[in-house]
Amino acid sequence: MAEYDNAAPASFDAVPVDAPLKKIFAREKPNPRWSTHHANKVMTVPIKPLFGRKDKVFTIGSCFAERIRLYLSAEGFEVGPPMQDVPMAPDRYKIDRLPARPHMDYFNSFTIRQEFERHIGELTFSPDDYWMTKDLYWGGTRAYQDPYRRMIFGRTPEDLMEANRLASAAIDRGIREADVFFMTLGMAEVFRNRKSGLMACQKPGYAGGAGEDETEFHMSSYEENFENMERVIQIIGKVKPAARIVLTVSPVGLSRTFGRDDILVANSEGKSILRAVLGALSRKYPHVTYFPSYEMVMSNAPTSFREDDGRHVNNWMVAKIVQAFKSAHFDNGDQVASKQAAE
Repeated sequence: MAEYDNAAPASFDAVPVDAPLKKIFAREKPNPRWSTHHANKVMTVPIKPLFGRKDKVFTIGSCFAERIRLYLSAEGFEVGPPMQDVPMAPDRYKIDRLPARPHMDYFNSFTIRQEFERHIGELTFSPDDYWMTKDLYWGGTRAYQDPYRRMIFGRTPEDLMEANRLASAAIDRGIREADVFFMTLGMAEVFRNRKSGLMACQKPGYAGGAGEDETEFHMSSYEENFENMERVIQIIGKVKPAARIVLTVSPVGLSRTFGRDDILVANSEGKSILRAVLGALSRKYPHVTYFPSYEMVMSNAPTSFREDDGRHVNNWMVAKIVQAFKSAHFDNGDQVASKQAAE
């Protein structure tokens, strides 16, 4: 059995014999009949060329976005943002899981929107907008944490500012260079920073950080998530007018809920809100595509999930998703944008 991690290295394990969904095809016209799906254990994805070999892909979102990044990178595509180029100073700051894993997680639409608004100068974070927490890394009495990006800690406030400056530079470069934006939303349950009114990157206390006293729980609505992602689409349209946008829902379930319902009920509601939002946006904007990785995974449950936690997606399933994404959306030309501009 393969050794798994939330973002295991790309591998192409065989499809289990008991997988309910055997085939995923790219077709000009998707299958409209349940009877065909049931009889043939098949799913179809509409063909829509979105990227070529030289197009650069920008991924942002949950840990599932990191899985997609790893598999696309393993197949030779250039995928950003270039977090691997961020200079690290472990005696001064920590940035998520860099340098081992060049990705930063954004689990909700609020923090993704905040990142894009920061990019265009519409949102500026105050230099003293940080949390003080216990020092788990440098042997001191306290450390300083960024509320809005996951697991960014500084030994001093100045070190935290430097870490954020470097992370911002890499993200900004990724946005400027991207031809395709691949975004994955993970959850509707969020935590609002009482001081600023902005949404925090993670649940209180995550990775030994702060947030217990600094935040309040908020169950976000369809309307809020629609507004967030529409604003992101509008910003991308201004800074990268020819870019294509791919939206997905992460199939990774909540590790726990902070609401009143059972975990299964809470997870279903949150994913349903996000799925409905992304479907509506893909119908409203021609350059926005919903890619059904969520449906691919859920249609193959439980075999599509790891046995050890039942939440994270097995390697073979991620490989099938990337293969389906390429079959439906990869153009054999160099760059889809340049071809379209010439037509």
